[in-house]
Amino acid sequence: MTPIFSDLTQTRQDNLTELFVNWMAHRPFMEDVGGDDVRVVEMEVLKRGRPGLVDVVAEVGGRVVHAVFGILRPGDDVHFLRSGEEVVLGVFEDDDGLGVVIDALHDAELASLLLSVVTGEDPLDEGVVLVSDNEEGTVLTFGEHRSLRVFSWLAEGNDLGVDMMVSLDDAGFNHLAAPLARWRRGGRDVGVVQELLAGSTSGWAVALTSLRDLYGSGVRPEDAGGDFGPESKALGTMTARMHLALDQVFGRRVVDLAQLLDEVEKVVRDADASLLEGASGEHVAETISKLRGVDLRLPTLRVHGDFHLGRTIRTDQGWVVADFMPGADSAGEPTFRPPLADVADMLWSLHNVAAVASLERDPTGRSGLSSLGGAWEKRNRRAFMSAYLATPGIRGLVPFDRDIAFKVVAVLELVHAAMRADRAG
Repeated sequence: MTPIFSDLTQTRQDNLTELFVNWMAHRPFMEDVGGDDVRVVEMEVLKRGRPGLVDVVAEVGGRVVHAVFGILRPGDDVHFLRSGEEVVLGVFEDDDGLGVVIDALHDAELASLLLSVVTGEDPLDEGVVLVSDNEEGTVLTFGEHRSLRVFSWLAEGNDLGVDMMVSLDDAGFNHLAAPLARWRRGGRDVGVVQELLAGSTSGWAVALTSLRDLYGSGVRPEDAGGDFGPESKALGTMTARMHLALDQVFGRRVVDLAQLLDEVEKVVRDADASLLEGASGEHVAETISKLRGVDLRLPTLRVHGDFHLGRTIRTDQGWVVADFMPGADSAGEPTFRPPLADVADMLWSLHNVAAVASLERDPTGRSGLSSLGGAWEKRNRRAFMSAYLATPGIRGLVPFDRDIAFKVVAVLELVHAAMRADRAG
């Protein structure tokens, strides 16, 4: 890989900026980002010739944005990954002449070339699928064995999620899609290649299938053909093992329970004070009041962050974590939270998937599916928590008293309700 940005004429730099603005216009999550404040700061040729690959980094509104451009000869075929999608961004002239520029991550041939550059292996004739393209990055799969995630927004230094995944893999935690290649440039993580696991199904999809079967049969959750109870137990055990591994790799800190309650109340009150006040908040207020009477210091870890069903995968070998979204403070340093924050994330996800499945089957609410969904949620929350708390070693990371542990989780779930209310507003 040869950096050539310093050799660009002003005309080429201006041309590159225009292409970058066009690239941003194709991304809905960047529609509010002004194209008038784009400054290309880095360009690296990943593959010379035609087809060629160019990696581009720009500063946009104080943030660092990353794109991969493909350069084709005029008239060359474009192998779009989504039918009817136009990803032609314009033209660019380099040492090989005039070329047509497209989004390399939306073209099957160019995506395969990029994978070979990142892994150092020869391109293979594998089916390429564009799985997702959003603010978290672009995810592509290649055949049945590998995936490539390319980040759109870049952080200084290591990406905390990739750092966490690689560290856990090195420590022997095998409940994850193992990293195969870490793509870095300029001291930053810009992408990662991971293995694809046999029989992979999103945790959200597994839970949704269970609920559809339940709503279709109308029987008790444990009697439905797609009972999620055993899966919820296995998911609870995997979550506890993840926390034990995170403790081993990154160590722990502590926080006073009273301080944690103060932080939760502030977040919730700023987003939707009604969750803590009036009739709807009486139970919550009582729970917080009881916890304030407990003198307790909680261990905190670099937890997963935003841990929900969509970030898990059910494979032929069991449950694995698909990716990690650890939080960071304003200085970019990783935040430490109680492990029960991840537990609260997952329990909220169980509630959410039940609500989504009910709305899907009965938009008007006339069929009375809410009671079935509530029974499903209750059963699987209990299964998850019981398995989590029964995992050997986990009692060193959470309150030993089960009742206190459940109350802490209930309070932490408030953050999800508040964030949802804040987004709706």
